Amino acid sequence: MKQNKGILKIAILSGSILVASAAAITANIPSMAAAMPEQSIESVEMLTTISSLFLMFAVLMSNFIAKKIGYKQTIMTGLCIVAIAGVLPAVVGNFYVILIARAFLGFGIGLFNSLLVVMVNYFYEGNERSTVFGLQSACEGLGGVAVTFIAGQLMNISWQAPFYAYLIAIPSVFLFGYFVPKVETKFILEKTEEHVEYEIKKNSSNKFLMILGYVGLIFIIAILYMTMGIKTAALMLNSGYANLKDASLVFVFVGVGAVLSGLLFGRILVWLRKYTLFVSFSCMAVSLFLIGISNHTFFTVLGGFLLGFGFRITMPYLINSINTSDITNKSLVTALLLVGYNLGVFITPYVSLFVQNSMKINNLRELFYLDGMFFVFLAIGAGLFLLKKQLVCEKNLIEE
Repeated sequence: MKQNKGILKIAILSGSILVASAAAITANIPSMAAAMPEQSIESVEMLTTISSLFLMFAVLMSNFIAKKIGYKQTIMTGLCIVAIAGVLPAVVGNFYVILIARAFLGFGIGLFNSLLVVMVNYFYEGNERSTVFGLQSACEGLGGVAVTFIAGQLMNISWQAPFYAYLIAIPSVFLFGYFVPKVETKFILEKTEEHVEYEIKKNSSNKFLMILGYVGLIFIIAILYMTMGIKTAALMLNSGYANLKDASLVFVFVGVGAVLSGLLFGRILVWLRKYTLFVSFSCMAVSLFLIGISNHTFFTVLGGFLLGFGFRITMPYLINSINTSDITNKSLVTALLLVGYNLGVFITPYVSLFVQNSMKINNLRELFYLDGMFFVFLAIGAGLFLLKKQLVCEKNLIEE
């Protein structure tokens, strides 16, 4: 069957709408905690982060599974799991059943998360590939906006109703299932893993350090980013200037910022080039300081928008850097990047608790200031790295 290129792109991108959906119920944490008084706040927060732990496991397994049953079949399996596990907590109120369902939700997302990157790598090349990576990031943000907005509207019904927002997975199942053709596994492997033996020998130590640096970087960023996710609603309520619906609006605008930066990613990459990470880190630092000092929903929403905008520059930048480099087995490296991110997300509640206890932080505002300072350090580090690289290039030019 001849494929319409536009429909094919929409179908592939439809899966990306669900990638960032696990955090959509974050604003519902206070309501869930009130409904489950026998559980600690860290346990309730884990309902939003356990998905990332199992997402990480699935990402590591997804390529192996795809080679056995096929790439499209693996992605479809993941989409179906998300549709079922996402909605299950809406009809079952037991904490442990919800915890298991959230784990399956993450596993389902993990099955298709990195494979969608592989599919883009297979179907597109050159500038179009970079553009589609940006669109993927935009769709992730758009999905986050849609699911978070729907969940926020449903919070007025009950604490369980927001989980019905995951019904949005059903159109993705049909779009991907009908419009994306089956691709023989061997053809994807030939296209994504060419010249493996040669590339392993070529600059292997430098490539390993670069990969390790990327994974470590996204691990740290995930912790800082997700701290905002699990603590903003509590900060707004404790400060007395907002309610749960207002908190939900903040997360909607995190998604709006993500959508905008994803849509503009191709142009941003052209405009900023090597300064992209410096600008994105600076943007996220400003956003966390703004949320920390805010006493009004408008400024907290603005902070959320800037955080989403900055983060969704960082993630596709790293993925695009991997997939446009001569690194071997790009799908595996992309999977490792996603593992680093999701491991960081999963441990965020415990890192946050450790930081608050060890540094005697009683005011959540101080936690946001601290996270903002970390992004300042990352921005300074990125700036110093660029300066060092420029000095080395100038030295080499002089020697020549």
